Amino acid sequence: MRDHSRASGPLQYDNDFWRFSLAVYGQAEVAEECLLLQRELGIDVNLLLFCAWLGTRAVTLSAKDIEGAWTAVSSWHERVVRPLREVRQWIKTLSREEFESFRGRVNEAELDAEQIEQAILFAHSKQIQGLAGADRNEAIARNVNQYLRTKSPVRAPEPCAPRLIDAARRSL
Repeated sequence: MRDHSRASGPLQYDNDFWRFSLAVYGQAEVAEECLLLQRELGIDVNLLLFCAWLGTRAVTLSAKDIEGAWTAVSSWHERVVRPLREVRQWIKTLSREEFESFRGRVNEAELDAEQIEQAILFAHSKQIQGLAGADRNEAIARNVNQYLRTKSPVRAPEPCAPRLIDAARRSL
């Protein structure tokens, strides 16, 4: 498996995908919905947001496109993002005020790691063929649900992430 975390050329950290993610994730109940799906299905929230973002660009993804995007970030996600999240969450369970400053720094490192993951996905998006020219509203829902089906084929009827889908549609 190829390690895409060593992408050629510099990564673009402040990009359209990152700005989309901040705007959409910050909308009412979207973060809670995404984090619930992360806990229940083991999804990568960044990849879920990536699927929605590409939908706003009228790109419809296949399961193979989503698999390729995961391959591009999986090493970074598994070796950096997830361990930082686990450390931050564990420190939180200690309920010790003197650790709060350190937990805050770990939280900042986790956010930086997620921004890097999104920059890798943004760079990878240039390689995705997908089906261009789709209706953007439909593409958002299709992409999000396509990714969720890869994690849980017997999931509830679509749409599986209605708050995220609605927030992405409002970003158009």
